[in-house]
Amino acid sequence: MRATDPRDARRLPWALLAYAVALAIFLLVPPRLTGEPGLFAGFTWQEAVDLLTPIVVVSLAWLIADLAGGLGRLGTIVFLVIAAVWVEGQAIHLATNGIGDTLATCGPREAFYESVPGALTHWYDEWLSHWLWHAAWVALSILLLAVGSRPSATAAGTGTWLAVAAGLVHGFTFGVVTIEGETYPLGIVLSLVLLAWGGLELQRGPRGRPVVVFFVASSLLVLVGYLLWAVAYGWPLKGIWEVLFESCPPV
Repeated sequence: MRATDPRDARRLPWALLAYAVALAIFLLVPPRLTGEPGLFAGFTWQEAVDLLTPIVVVSLAWLIADLAGGLGRLGTIVFLVIAAVWVEGQAIHLATNGIGDTLATCGPREAFYESVPGALTHWYDEWLSHWLWHAAWVALSILLLAVGSRPSATAAGTGTWLAVAAGLVHGFTFGVVTIEGETYPLGIVLSLVLLAWGGLELQRGPRGRPVVVFFVASSLLVLVGYLLWAVAYGWPLKGIWEVLFESCPPV
């Protein structure tokens, strides 16, 4: 841990915004990129763009931690483990989701998933990959809040409203992804923990505490979003893509 440079404190809210926007772009846009770049049949722009997701997002998370005062030796080890789990989970998702997307929705895809190879592919795609990846996202959020709550990370800087905006973007993305990935129970627990933790930290005031403000704003939006989606579509929460884009016609 080191004392925060005033210049780093001014850059920190912008790094949070870059992190949130990168997550929104790389996680929400690619599912609509169905065209093929021509490298291999069935390999779409979704998979091509998604190859960059951990490179960009994990690097920006590291930048946030560094601007907030650094991770130290133990924190660096924890960060590397989290990054490895993130990459592992997302890589499994990228490959198995790509296999499923080669089939037409509804009939052909459902028939494939009823076979033994299809069931295994679906389990990798919809359960193992999601929980590994999103658990890493949760752990990364906890680690960043821990770094951003230290005295060295709050010595200077403002950027409160920028941190709020970044947190809302992050919360929207996290809510959409965890509803779609059916990991929203994990999201509920995380959001309650971050909201309580961040609320206690903010008793000392939001000025100069952009990471704390970021996660409080994010957690509030996630919880409100879950509630509104449950009111609109019931519990357990239905996948957003299923509701908006991929409903199968009645047989």
